[in-house]
Amino acid sequence: MNTERIETPAERELAAFRADLRAMKAEDVDLERIEREILDRLKAVGREMVAEAMKRADTSAAEVNINGKAWGNRRSQGATYQSIFGAFDLERSIYQQAGRGRVAVPMDLRLGIVEGAYTPLMARILTRGIAVMPEAEAAEFLGEVGLATVSSSTLNRIPLAIAARYERNRDTIEAALRERDVIPGGTVTVQVALDGGLVPQDGEHARPRGRKTDSPDPPRHEQRYGVVGPVAPAANDGAAGRAWHEAAVATLAFFDDEGKRLKTTYIGRMPEPGKATAVNLLEKELMAVVSEQPDVNVVFASDGAAPQWTSLTQIKSRLPETFSGHTMDLVDAFHVAEYAQQGADAIKGKDTPDARILSTTWRETIKGKDDGPAIVLRSMRAQLASIETEGRRKELASAIGYIANQNDLGRMRYVEAARRHYPIGTGITEAAVKTIIGTRMKRAGARFSQHGGQTVMTFRAALLSGRFEALHRELHATYRNTVKEAA
Repeated sequence: MNTERIETPAERELAAFRADLRAMKAEDVDLERIEREILDRLKAVGREMVAEAMKRADTSAAEVNINGKAWGNRRSQGATYQSIFGAFDLERSIYQQAGRGRVAVPMDLRLGIVEGAYTPLMARILTRGIAVMPEAEAAEFLGEVGLATVSSSTLNRIPLAIAARYERNRDTIEAALRERDVIPGGTVTVQVALDGGLVPQDGEHARPRGRKTDSPDPPRHEQRYGVVGPVAPAANDGAAGRAWHEAAVATLAFFDDEGKRLKTTYIGRMPEPGKATAVNLLEKELMAVVSEQPDVNVVFASDGAAPQWTSLTQIKSRLPETFSGHTMDLVDAFHVAEYAQQGADAIKGKDTPDARILSTTWRETIKGKDDGPAIVLRSMRAQLASIETEGRRKELASAIGYIANQNDLGRMRYVEAARRHYPIGTGITEAAVKTIIGTRMKRAGARFSQHGGQTVMTFRAALLSGRFEALHRELHATYRNTVKEAA
């Protein structure tokens, strides 16, 4: 057996550099430079090895079957691929059907090469990069690290294309993610919550940013996948410049029998009427849990916004007959506390010690007594007529109206919720709005197209949900095809 080792050029260069290191004098050691030079040589070896591995998936057969269809007219063609070690050129076989039309690349289809050029790991890094920081910052960070280095334009373009592919396959991919997900052991209660946050978008009459023409060609992801997602409200709001529209954030949080949170699934969707897609995804997440654990308790939660409660009520109405758990609607206790403070300020004076004492008493009464909301409302109403200032009277009336409405709708049963160890606030969802939207999307000068913003939200929500790896496994599967050499 021939065991002779054949060194590649990159391997020889790495060995020569190591020999130089061993002969280096102490005063000549510049560690930062050495680390970078080592990395450069290791990356060269990495490119060679990745190329070698990819060639193993190629074929030279005269004809192949791809998903059961015959492809012939084989020829060889070079292409550039991008791995975490950098770009490299590679010759591979391409095929056509009946000698004309589009070509197929068996190597790419077997390996699941992303958007014709990017290795799956490279694609993951690109989408994670834009999920946590703007493209320019991500490009600078990757450049500093020295791996997966690309331009900021690539960090914009490729995640957009991957996200467009996700949108085209969203129902299938999300169903697979739900199937993969595991309900945490000890789950007794789930909180279903919905909220919104404003995102900056260009109004319909704004000049296309970064383009040299008023009528640019469609972006590459649209050329390949078409327009994906709903029409943005910014497309017909009449705004000439930056416009703010409400995106949707939804959470499904899991709790044990003592009220300890075990896990949360996050959903983020760009602005659209009725938060339709977010609501649909939230409902499917809940139904998947209920189908597996029919006796789980379900708490529906939001602030006082009527449209959000309409959506939650509709989801609740569609719980299956097999569901045997307990349900409860709870308005966020923090919002109620804000209105209690508003009422106390109207009576005792804003930011006064007496107002703070009164609001604290009211909050504890609401949360600590079964008839607490009614007690507080009687106290508020009793003092309404005695307030002489019209503005303060309106403030108190507003607080009374909010608390009375939520109480009449049965959303302030905090004493019972405490006995059942249910969450009484929407802090998880409020924090999700800040994390998904605020931290990433409200930077100075930021603007997001409908699909650009959705790309960020999709991958950012997947990271928060612990589904980022699973999402990429499902996405990778959409790039792979079955290729067999014809007999």
